Amino acid sequence: MAEAEAHRFLEPDFLARLDKLHLVAKRLNWGMARGEHPTVRKGYSLEFSDYRKYSRGDDLRYVDWNVYGRLERLLLKVFTAEEEITVYLLLDTSLSMAEGSPPKLEFAKNVAAALGYIGLKTHDRVGAVGLAEDVTAQLPPARSRRQVLALFNFLAALSCAGRTNLETSVKTFTRRYPRPGLVVLFSDLLDGAGCRAALEELARKRHEVLLVHVLKEGEMRLDPGGDVSLVDVETDRERRVFLDRDLADRFQREVEEYFAGTQRFCEGREMDYRRTTSDVPFDDFVLRYLMQETG
Repeated sequence: MAEAEAHRFLEPDFLARLDKLHLVAKRLNWGMARGEHPTVRKGYSLEFSDYRKYSRGDDLRYVDWNVYGRLERLLLKVFTAEEEITVYLLLDTSLSMAEGSPPKLEFAKNVAAALGYIGLKTHDRVGAVGLAEDVTAQLPPARSRRQVLALFNFLAALSCAGRTNLETSVKTFTRRYPRPGLVVLFSDLLDGAGCRAALEELARKRHEVLLVHVLKEGEMRLDPGGDVSLVDVETDRERRVFLDRDLADRFQREVEEYFAGTQRFCEGREMDYRRTTSDVPFDDFVLRYLMQETG
């Protein structure tokens, strides 16, 4: 299964969609969405910026001698450098993420592959972590061409198992990776208290956070159905209820309040919150995120 998924990440159509997102991200300045702080300095960097006149004492290694040969003018190369950022992709791999069509975890993998690909193409360090009751798998951050394939293989190997414990797993993550960066957390948030504790932990460790709340279509509402059996997919606990219109409406109100409360919680800590369903095309979701963040 993992090999088949890894192959899917390498299919020409999938890679073409990633390249398109990368080009859009460059045009829109992906750095603004991930909190980069461009600085201008002399010397080697990622991207040539401009020329300025040579001044006594400047390092002759950065004189453009080709320009001098044509114009007999001493011009110094100036480069735009981006402060290095580490992108951490955290994916909830608990059993509830197997729900949906396609499954919520598959959507999270696709978006993680896209954001990781963009990050590596723009010379960031990118790593990934699987979370459930604790950290289940990890790919240490790196910045290299080989890291793209390593990331795809890592994502392909992730599968759903166990219960959700975001607080414990995120605390393990911050102990293992103390360097602040951009954390993209994918989860269905079926761990309300644990989710808030996890986000507080990330804030304390000075991470920037994008929370991607992934749900399955139809998960946000219940239709009246009389006597029904509700089963927790992570614990197998079953509860029978009489689902009438009043109870369905109450469920809808509480779900909407939970969404609104989560968004307020994130906004109060300057975190980005995006909610989606797993049936949305992953590249549409990433494009909307980039447009909103850089528009």
